Amino acid sequence: MTLSALDWGVIGAYALVVLTIGVVVTRRSSQSGQELFLAGRSLGFAAIGLSLFASNISSTTLIGVSGAAYSSGISVAHYELMAALVLVFMAIFTIPVFLRARITTIPEFLERRFGPLACKYVSALTIFLSIFVDTAASVYAGVLVLQILIPGTPFLPACIGLALFAGLYTASGGLRAVVYTDVLQALVLLLGAGVLTYYVFAEFDFSWATAMASVPGEKMSLAWPLDDPALPWLGVIVGLPVLGFYYWGTKQYIMQRALGARSVDHARWGAMLAATLKLLPLFLMAIPGALAFSLLPNLDNPDQVFPSM
Repeated sequence: MTLSALDWGVIGAYALVVLTIGVVVTRRSSQSGQELFLAGRSLGFAAIGLSLFASNISSTTLIGVSGAAYSSGISVAHYELMAALVLVFMAIFTIPVFLRARITTIPEFLERRFGPLACKYVSALTIFLSIFVDTAASVYAGVLVLQILIPGTPFLPACIGLALFAGLYTASGGLRAVVYTDVLQALVLLLGAGVLTYYVFAEFDFSWATAMASVPGEKMSLAWPLDDPALPWLGVIVGLPVLGFYYWGTKQYIMQRALGARSVDHARWGAMLAATLKLLPLFLMAIPGALAFSLLPNLDNPDQVFPSM
């Protein structure tokens, strides 16, 4: 695979827009804690909703959902569908509580309720998981895409470069720069995944019956038996809500977007918008990934499905 001049132009233009956003926001923003951590509590619902979506639907999700659907089926989309339900619950019940408390971080809320020990424990756990789980997975997925598009990309230097760029960008521009970039990223992700889905279905002459007949039936099923090693139905009912409420309800990286809202209503509308958008990965990532089983049958690594498509 060789990138054309047009490909490099698109990549360069996107990078330039992202850097411009960072520079402009950094110059216009104060360096106060409220500005850096909560964008001055001025975010509108559209920015919150798109940022919530993009902060989760990153290269990790594009690679992971498509790869899991390729290997085991579209049941992996339950993670996204459960997120939609949790976001609706949060919008109704818990986000108003957090905003009325005027907290800056989730550990701060826990400190008020349970004392400083709970705050320190959750803060340390959050930092550890953010660095060694979330950030590590995102960097890995990003480099994996680069290696498919640009063969010969060295793994470790690329990981270090992406991590440094993201860290410096976030530290200089704060939440406002991150959110504005997230909005751009969400639009690009949706447009790109939509175009890819179009071309996948074009391979089956836009016939759902033809597409379904091309892959094993279980790959296109959302309900799996209790003994399934990937995602049994009991795990969907009992396990996913626990994971969903932790990730979407108490994780600083996610809730920071809602805490930066200009009002309770904007925070709630933003969460509802994100819940609506979380329905799309089933159609734009999971189903194309499962159908790729017949289009790309000999891939050694399922993580290569999305960049290969």
